[in-house]
Amino acid sequence: MRLLIGAASALVIAGVLVAPVVLLTGGSTSTCARALLFRGGTYVARPVPANAFVQAIAIGVGVASGCGASPANVNIRSLAGVAAARAVALPADSSSIYVRRGICSGAPEAGLAACLRRS
Repeated sequence: MRLLIGAASALVIAGVLVAPVVLLTGGSTSTCARALLFRGGTYVARPVPANAFVQAIAIGVGVASGCGASPANVNIRSLAGVAAARAVALPADSSSIYVRRGICSGAPEAGLAACLRRS
């Protein structure tokens, strides 16, 4: 009897812990798209492996948005060997770069660097 009560209690506790996550996210695991507006172009976040790109100099301020966050001004840095018209980076984020919409959109993560460095 004690085992049955313990198992029932565990199920209730598990339900209470999981319910807020399911309700707030709708139960889906879809990812949101972070975007950046810079010099009139829209850039989309792409994940990159650590040290795949080297951030160079500060080149201006853009507006970051997406993933439920309010639009905010962010500092923009260029990437060594990549034209800013193709891709840029945020100083605080080394796990992704922002690629201008329509450029290298079909390139896999492993081939993204080579695609961006082509002129």
